[in-house]
Amino acid sequence: MLKIFHLSLIMMSILTTNINATSRIYLIRHAPVQIDKPDWGTTQTAHNYREQYNINSVHNYDAQAVLNKIDHPETVDMIFCSPQLRAFQTAVLLFNNQVSLKINKNLMELDYSVISVPYLKLPVNAWLAISWFSWVAGNNPDKKQTYKERKENLEIYSEEIITYAETHGKSIVVAHGMINRELIKILQKKGWKFEKKDGNGNLSVNCLVK
Repeated sequence: MLKIFHLSLIMMSILTTNINATSRIYLIRHAPVQIDKPDWGTTQTAHNYREQYNINSVHNYDAQAVLNKIDHPETVDMIFCSPQLRAFQTAVLLFNNQVSLKINKNLMELDYSVISVPYLKLPVNAWLAISWFSWVAGNNPDKKQTYKERKENLEIYSEEIITYAETHGKSIVVAHGMINRELIKILQKKGWKFEKKDGNGNLSVNCLVK
């Protein structure tokens, strides 16, 4: 009887530890892409830059410097990853094919059309910014998914990331700057808080806990 009582205490202790354990979600932005951005150009220049950016490879980088920002990276066996080349290559370089990649289209970068204005030249960054705000405002000439639809789908998908973190202690996401920002907003609405805020640059590692 005493042994059963001791076993019960041990089981309760284990369950309590698991319930109270901190869950972490790491959001990693991909490595820099091998491409030179034009300074000025037409909307076609900006469009061509965007298209090339989506297919070019990333620069090699110091994977250990990124892994140092993750709690016990050696225990990771699966990561959530965008299907786009720059995120996929970053994930492979980071974990060296030692983990499985859970690829999902909801982690693709927010995709908006570059607006079309013939002949006029502006800084490429200006064209991209104008096109972004136009898309967020609801303009969608190429009938891509709207900003609202992408956010709604990402919020639904975030439950899978959260569930994995709560079950395994942590989730690691390798994706993109804008999509990671949206994920942070979603997670914060669901009660997650920053443990480490690392900005939005390439290879940034933001960590939220609950």
